[in-house]
Amino acid sequence: MEYELRGDYPLKREEFDRRMKNAEKYLFSLGVDDPAEEVGRINAILYIAKVHYIQEKLGYQPRGMFIGAPDFTFQTSPHKFYVSVPEGGKIIWGDGPYDLIFGEMEFDFCGMLVGAVRDKPDLEEILDIIHEMNEKNLEIDGRKIGLRNFSTGSHFLNLYEVENHEVLGLPKVVAVLHTSSDEMRDPLINFVHERAKEMQTPFGKSYILQGDDTREYEKRCKYASEFSKRKRKLLFEEIFGSNEIIMNHNHYELTGPNEAIIGCNIIRKEGEVFVITLGDSLSAYLIKGKMNISSEKIKEIVPRPGAIEGWAYEELRKADIIPHGGGHKLNEVDSIAKVILYPDGKVIIPRCASKNGTSAYVDMKEISRGYRSGAILDRVRSLELGEPYATLRFIYGIKVDFESK
Repeated sequence: MEYELRGDYPLKREEFDRRMKNAEKYLFSLGVDDPAEEVGRINAILYIAKVHYIQEKLGYQPRGMFIGAPDFTFQTSPHKFYVSVPEGGKIIWGDGPYDLIFGEMEFDFCGMLVGAVRDKPDLEEILDIIHEMNEKNLEIDGRKIGLRNFSTGSHFLNLYEVENHEVLGLPKVVAVLHTSSDEMRDPLINFVHERAKEMQTPFGKSYILQGDDTREYEKRCKYASEFSKRKRKLLFEEIFGSNEIIMNHNHYELTGPNEAIIGCNIIRKEGEVFVITLGDSLSAYLIKGKMNISSEKIKEIVPRPGAIEGWAYEELRKADIIPHGGGHKLNEVDSIAKVILYPDGKVIIPRCASKNGTSAYVDMKEISRGYRSGAILDRVRSLELGEPYATLRFIYGIKVDFESK
C-alpha cells in the first residue's frame, strides 16, 4: 500500500514506515481479500499503530492486535472511519492488567436474536404491532426503550422459512432481529467525553480512560451488554409473543478489560448457535460455532507462523470468532491506489477500472457499496470456524420504525 504524507505530517518518513510495518505484523485476517477488506486493513493497521504509540507514551509494552473475521471490512460511520476504528473483527490491546480503554470505539451493543414464530403472520399485522408499540412506553429497569430499532443503518426485522425444519427439530418460521442500544451507547459516549483524556497521535485522535474510570466504564459496559440482549428479547416478545429464543448475541461490545469485538461474534462454547445474514432478501444461515483458530488453520492465514510473538499466537489460538454477516463490499472499486495522510485525517484514493477519472474519499459513507454473500460462508467452512446446519429462506424484511412526533 502506498501512503503519501502531506501537510506537515508529524512523523518523519522513516519512523512512519517503521511503525506501520510493525503494526502490520499484528493484523491477522480471515477475510476474503477483496477491495472492502483492503480498506479495512488500512484502518486496522493505522489503529494498531495508534494503540502502540499511545501504549509507549503511557509506559506500557506495545501490545495491540486485530483479528479480522471473514466479514472484515470498513466502518460506514464517518466519525469512526475518521479515527480509524476497524470493523469486522476482534481487537486486543493487552492481557488484562493494562489499565487502559480507548473511548472512541463507541460500543452500541449491536447484535441479533433468532426466535421461533408460531404462524407466519402477515406483513401488515407486524407493522400494526410495531405501530402500536409507540403507545406502550416500554421500559427495562425504569429506562424507556427507544423507538428507532429496525430502520437505521444495517438494522432490520426479517422473517425466514427454515428448510427441512422438521428433520432439524426447528420451527418452520423464525424472526431475526438486528438491533443495538442507543439507550446505552449515548450515556457511555457522555462518560468518555467527561472522563477521558484526549490524545492526538500521528495516527489519529484517541480518548483514553485509565484508573478508576476504566473499571467504571467496564462495569457499565457489562450492564449495557445484558440490557441490549434483554431489549432485543422484549421487542421480540412484544411482536411475536413468548416463543422460543434460539439465539441472542451481541457483536459490538467490550468483552474484557483489554479486548473488544467490533462487528463479529465470540464463540463461548463448542456448538453454540449463531446466525449469519448475507444481505437484503438473501438466505441466512444458522451456524454451530467451533472453538478456533486451530494451529493448522493459522498456517493458512500466516505465511510464517513461527515468527508470531508468543502472546499474539496464543490470542490467535483462542480467537473463537465467527462473522455475523457478509460485511460491506465496494461495488465499483478494484483496489486502493493510495492513501494520503494529513495531520488531521486521511484520504482514500480508489482504483476503479470501470470508471473514467479518479475520486477521493474521506470516508466510505457515500461510495457505492453492498453486502458480500457466499464467500463468507465458504471461509467459515474452510477455516473451521463453524458448521452451517440450517438454511433460512427469506420471506420478508421490515426496516420500519414509528416515532412519536
